[in-house]
Amino acid sequence: MVDFGLERHAIVLKNGRSVAWDLLCVATGSTASIPAGFGGALLLRELPDAERIRELIDRRQRLDILGAGFIGCEVAAVAAQKGCEVHVYEALGQPLLRVLGPELGAYLAGVHRAHGVDLHLNAGSPRLASPLLAATGSVAQIVEAGLAGLRIERGIVVDELGRTSAEGVFAAGDVTRFLHPLYETHIRVEHFQTAQRQGFAVGRTMAGAPEPYSEVPWFWSDQYDLNIQYAGAGLPWDETVMRGELGRPPFTVFYLQGGAVIAAAGVNDHHTVARARHLMHARTAVTRQQLADPNFDLRRALA
Repeated sequence: MVDFGLERHAIVLKNGRSVAWDLLCVATGSTASIPAGFGGALLLRELPDAERIRELIDRRQRLDILGAGFIGCEVAAVAAQKGCEVHVYEALGQPLLRVLGPELGAYLAGVHRAHGVDLHLNAGSPRLASPLLAATGSVAQIVEAGLAGLRIERGIVVDELGRTSAEGVFAAGDVTRFLHPLYETHIRVEHFQTAQRQGFAVGRTMAGAPEPYSEVPWFWSDQYDLNIQYAGAGLPWDETVMRGELGRPPFTVFYLQGGAVIAAAGVNDHHTVARARHLMHARTAVTRQQLADPNFDLRRALA
């Protein structure tokens, strides 16, 4: 495909053939975000990538990792447990700072250091040894040919039904920044489950059964003996409430904006995160005391 043909409603293929369309869905996905100067780095996107990294870990080679997000931290945990020398370089002040905040980020930093990971924070652009894994997130894979006229802001901007700014053109998956009815803002989530399920919803809309995609994003990460689960969209918060004791799993951090829960992150506390996700979806109000009380079953608030 060389041109989406938005104006004439006909895709132009590489062989020169044109295919007319009535409705079009752009679902070109995402690609790795690789900082300048690290073009030859290892990635973790496909099965061959995982096999290459496993080979390095099995040989107990030194592994340098650029980025302390979920992928970087997960690979660091596996490599450290296998006896590798692991160095992680993170540009921000704590791992996963933008999503989890400074306190929970600092706790994870301590966990990795306790397992022998050499964690460098506020690292800027260091000179790193080889092999190097670039774990610095993804960017929407925008195919420029024929997309002129669409609203693009770090992804193709769509409404809650997946409609773009062009008549008859939809977009789905992690190429999009979609309007989320719960958060009343556009979000882009770098996780396969959200991309898949938002895509299902867009497909139903195109088939004549419109229904806004409104699920609360949810994902997880296993690091050492910790299962970290997160429900939310990584949006700014102005307050946190702790259930349990930070550093002594199980515990959960709730993130609030204007008094309403907009996210939850739990460590070995999957039941609490699952119930918080239902609370957010239902827009159910709970008090700070109820959130903080491990003996208060959040399902009671939904009754």
